[in-house]
Amino acid sequence: MDAIACTKDGTPFTAALVDALAKPPHVGLVDEAGAALLARWVAAGAPSTRGGVHPTSFADPRSPSGHGAFLRARAYRPMTDAGDRDACATCHDGAGAGPSRTTTTAPGATSCATCHDEPGGAFACTTCHGARGRAFPPRDPCFHPDARRSDAHAAHAAPSASRSVPIDCGACHPSPAFGSLTAPHVDGVLSVWLDPGAAGLRSTWDERTKTCTGTCHARGGARPTPSWTDGTKATCNDCHASPPPAHYGGACTSCHREADATGTALVMPRLHVNGRVDLGDGSGACGACHGRGADPWPETGAHAAHASPRASRPVPCETCHEVPSANAHPVGRGGAVVRFAGLATSGARRAIWDPGTRSCAGTYCHEHAGGSATAPRWEDGPAAVASCGSCHASPPRLPHVQDTRCGSAGCHEALDVKKVHVDGKVDRLGP
Repeated sequence: MDAIACTKDGTPFTAALVDALAKPPHVGLVDEAGAALLARWVAAGAPSTRGGVHPTSFADPRSPSGHGAFLRARAYRPMTDAGDRDACATCHDGAGAGPSRTTTTAPGATSCATCHDEPGGAFACTTCHGARGRAFPPRDPCFHPDARRSDAHAAHAAPSASRSVPIDCGACHPSPAFGSLTAPHVDGVLSVWLDPGAAGLRSTWDERTKTCTGTCHARGGARPTPSWTDGTKATCNDCHASPPPAHYGGACTSCHREADATGTALVMPRLHVNGRVDLGDGSGACGACHGRGADPWPETGAHAAHASPRASRPVPCETCHEVPSANAHPVGRGGAVVRFAGLATSGARRAIWDPGTRSCAGTYCHEHAGGSATAPRWEDGPAAVASCGSCHASPPRLPHVQDTRCGSAGCHEALDVKKVHVDGKVDRLGP
């Protein structure tokens, strides 16, 4: 008599077995002697046919007298203590990977792995906390139809639109070692124990209001203390402002590859909520935010003409911008801060930047006697200074040799133009 069935309230429903054998398609499945034996068994209250060790409802996880309720009442000692008088492994194989496992079982005793067939067997987290493949609440609705649904658990413990890697259970709860079902894990109290390393040194949990403070959510946003029971999904502005105060005002995608351009959604949340600020691909190199690959500058305007010119050495970034430190990056609302120094001011030049016309003037690099483009606009790009006569006359005025054949004038032909051009001084050969 291995068949077990239950009603919604968990009570045995064995009498229906006798009725079923008298109706198609079950007629004839059991001979007359077997049917009589079954009827006597049901009339006797369906006692166990294997020694009477457990009641009939012991295998039903929905029953108040089921093995789940029995183990909870005993703080799971029959599973973890081989010396316990009711140790599961005394009779059953697959009781778990804990100290109660034995190599011998009672003849005919059902293996725990018959139902608990996930990795870890009966000790798998899904046995108590969730359902197959989900080790967090709500509990399996098949066996626990009244279990409370908890969307907040899924938002933390499962991959989501804001994070591709789940948050470890130990960030909020005491996390036991595998196979160790000891207090405070099985003391019947729902313990919230925020890990300072994951949630922050000053993180706290308010049991009365079901809110946490000083944690992953308190980053200057509109909802720094979310309620566990609220159920409202978090937005980009709830934990931190988007963009944060005094932050660069351009598109989020300029620096953060996981955000969309408007800062309202994440497209690849691999680095989000990981305890640090990651720019670009997280490498920390300038090219992670400003360029692509090995080019650490934006692909806009005349950047390439300065950072990788064809006729001179690259212009150092600090010539036009203040170089950031590890903790500070000087940026303005909607664009970078231009501050000329070094080569741009060589020879006591008073270089200036006009943000209205987006042009520079008075720089050593472009303003030499007789040049035709002494105040180039940023958007014009390399075309604005493509010719030698753009920055200085070609040839320069007297006393320079009035010959446009620079390579044959006996002065510049042996020089590596790319190394010495636009370097702050005049290089020549000869007398």
